[in-house]
Amino acid sequence: MTAVSPAPTTVTFDVIGTLFSLDRLRAELRDVGAPEGALELWFGQSLRDYFAFSHAGGYVPLKGVLEAALPRSLAAVGVHVDPGRAQAVVATMAELDLAPGGREACAALRAAGCRLVALSNGSRDATAGLLRRAGLLEAFAAVRSCDEIAVSKPAPEAYALAREAAEGELWMVAAHAWDVAGAARAGLRTAWVSSAEGSYLAAYPPPDVVAGDLAEAATALLDR
Repeated sequence: MTAVSPAPTTVTFDVIGTLFSLDRLRAELRDVGAPEGALELWFGQSLRDYFAFSHAGGYVPLKGVLEAALPRSLAAVGVHVDPGRAQAVVATMAELDLAPGGREACAALRAAGCRLVALSNGSRDATAGLLRRAGLLEAFAAVRSCDEIAVSKPAPEAYALAREAAEGELWMVAAHAWDVAGAARAGLRTAWVSSAEGSYLAAYPPPDVVAGDLAEAATALLDR
């Protein structure tokens, strides 16, 4: 009898702020006169409002919330820009660069036979565009967006999108503790990349893997 090979591990990557760095956006905010910390204020408030409206049973795509929140966040730090300049800042999201270790992580996981899935609160087209720009689109078996179901991560329904595209054991790699916690609650194995937040929120379920960057996360995941 021929032995049946086990199904490959599926690794799902968060995209914005995990697989792709937000440094381009940080530079754009600096160019309009915003101080250090403006990016964190803007994204933190935007994610709060994006999650809140989804939790209330409504839905606005993340890009729409980011565009609406940017003038408010800039005004809070004493910077005022015209609507066109604000839109140009948000448009920079299409030009994000891979985070440190991102290319190496994808190559190592693919070489080990893993199936890669992108799961983003951003749109599917925008996510595919980032992967294509980085030369990685063909490495991903699926690109899934919360826009498909009009429910944001970290709701369980969002992680079900990754499960639909998965084979074998399913892992989530993210740089956001809230994303790791949501994935863990949905039954995924988790790897948290510490480079953005520095320390993991102790109130959340601990991740299976803690790594300094994406390449380290891939190595640790494959070693388990």
